Amino acid sequence: MSTGGPATSGGPVTGSGPVTGAPAWVVAFVGSAVVGVALMANVASGRPILAGRWSLLGELAVAGGAWAAGVVAAFHLPRRAALPAVVLVALALRVAALAGPPTTSDDLYRYSWDGRVQAAGTDPYAQPPDSPRLAGLREGWLWPDAAGCAAIHRPPGCTRLNRPPDRTIYPPVAEGWFAAIYRLAGVGARAKSWQVAGMLTELGALAVIVVGLRRWGRDDRWVALYALCPAAALELVNNGHVDGLAILLTAAALAVVVPPARAPGRIPGVWRDVAFGALVGGAALVKLYPVLLLVAVVGTPRGRRLPALARAGAAAGVVAAAGYLPHVVAVGPKVLGYLPDYLREEHYDKGGRFLLANAVGIPARWAGPVSALVLAGAVAWVVARRPPAPDAACALMGTLFLTVTPVQPWYAVSLVAVAAIAARPAWVAVVVAGYPYFFAVILDSSQAVGIGQLAYGTAGAVVVLGALVHRWRGTRRAGSRSQEQTGHEGTGPQGSMNCTTPSAVPATTT
Repeated sequence: MSTGGPATSGGPVTGSGPVTGAPAWVVAFVGSAVVGVALMANVASGRPILAGRWSLLGELAVAGGAWAAGVVAAFHLPRRAALPAVVLVALALRVAALAGPPTTSDDLYRYSWDGRVQAAGTDPYAQPPDSPRLAGLREGWLWPDAAGCAAIHRPPGCTRLNRPPDRTIYPPVAEGWFAAIYRLAGVGARAKSWQVAGMLTELGALAVIVVGLRRWGRDDRWVALYALCPAAALELVNNGHVDGLAILLTAAALAVVVPPARAPGRIPGVWRDVAFGALVGGAALVKLYPVLLLVAVVGTPRGRRLPALARAGAAAGVVAAAGYLPHVVAVGPKVLGYLPDYLREEHYDKGGRFLLANAVGIPARWAGPVSALVLAGAVAWVVARRPPAPDAACALMGTLFLTVTPVQPWYAVSLVAVAAIAARPAWVAVVVAGYPYFFAVILDSSQAVGIGQLAYGTAGAVVVLGALVHRWRGTRRAGSRSQEQTGHEGTGPQGSMNCTTPSAVPATTT
């Protein structure tokens, strides 16, 4: 009988028996869905961040509460009905996010410019947007006239693009995506094209997450953790961030790398490692940070750490070489684009961005090295303990975000997708933590650093607590299995095989 929220076990789930209190949970699920979709439509069609200010964060906080309620309610619905219901609400959330222009980011305008440049036959790494050589490519919606600038509360001669004096920062697969969307949408396309493109990556990611959950033998209702997340709808659809493409490739990599014991006879070990590496390599050429997930491949049968990692790394290297080579030939070292300047702009070079290291009194000059050691510790833990790839991916990516504490909350949306496949909900605290800090920085709050330290520190505490709960539940399941095996001694092989262990039944079903 139901006694609480969703189980965090990564083990297989069987049965779809009756659910206690089902009508009440249906009402709860529908209510959370209505609130979440309505708030998303209001946020997407309302004022941008500089106009909405802190009230916008309040709306997102309420949407976050609806998200949590929806996930819990989804696990109290009958399994056969839960997945279609979750997918339907996920679709509604993302359609609602199309209601207006980007709310909290202007990145998609840069995407459109990079696509425009490539359509004209110019390498995107060659020149910055404000280069006189590219003046003939400027479109009116990106470079508005005086009246257009006044309409968006900017001075004459403005542009919607961020950092117009700087060359692009985006890696080659992202640039290829920009070129493809621009060519498909045409010169007359506007923000909506990029939002729809983001929605398509979201639909693909949802499908792949479900596949990954099933291949890992986990309850596919865990897709609700990502599907109902307002940050995913806001950032990847309304703001059109290209991170959605990286999330799709990352989820596909985790769906591919299932060990033979869980998915026998499907993908031979060598090709599984190669496919995983190629997909992670592709994700890293959208946004660089997924490259860290290559280490997760070590969670394969014992004795194969280095060969598996070598195969995956080689595949990722081939993808990287194929992606960068045409640009290196065209522009040489300019392929680094704005990345070095970005790291300086974000104060990583002087240690000011490592908020949690600073919070515990580590001097700024040592904050970077200490944070790197913490991340290296997570890598060492994965190599030594060899957890399942989704769990390893959570540890690697989550530790990365907790150590570098980025301003941009959309980076950690990828962690929500990984946490869904791993069935480890505590990690979503990291994406939640990013929003108070982001708003404080954008709204130029004098307390921005303190807000960021409190937010990310709380997220770190939630992650630690979640790990302790997960370990405690694992210990209880192991004890229950041991007792059950003892109780079945003498029943013969058939009796032992037919018994159902507690780990095979979700905590929310009878």
